[in-house]
Amino acid sequence: MSKSIVITLIGEDRPGIVESISSIITQYKGEWVDSRMANLSGRFTGILRINFPYKEVDRAVSHLKLNPIDGINLQVEEVNDAYENVRGKCFKFELIGQDRPGIVHRVSSVIVNNGATVDAFESEVIEASMSGEKLFKSNITICLEEDRNIDELCTLLEELENELMVDITSTPLSL
Repeated sequence: MSKSIVITLIGEDRPGIVESISSIITQYKGEWVDSRMANLSGRFTGILRINFPYKEVDRAVSHLKLNPIDGINLQVEEVNDAYENVRGKCFKFELIGQDRPGIVHRVSSVIVNNGATVDAFESEVIEASMSGEKLFKSNITICLEEDRNIDELCTLLEELENELMVDITSTPLSL
């Protein structure tokens, strides 16, 4: 039997951060289940889900809280093992267009107002190859409960193409 925890990390990027956290996880017989990590403006950021044996979880959490990794802000939260992620139908949307304020807010408003949740979101600002203008690019995975209509949501997102002057493409996912 095991218990899951979620760890979030942020700090000045430098070599050895992943090795340091993985060493602590290994010390307490933890299993690295899921993670996302990135360098954002010179800051190392990460979120991890780790399973520990029940007999080790309290010691591991105490170690992580009382002996943080030098220069890293770290938070640890135990999560409910009984939680079941009911994703329903999931779609991946890719959006690309001229960068401007408000794109994420407008898209996320359409998503939430149609009963969908954001399962994953990645974005970046890139330069257009020919013109050099700044383009906003994002990949968003959204999920709806099985009884919700994805066609209505897709139509509303497509309507944003003209309003925001962006291109949006969607792909169904089988999770």
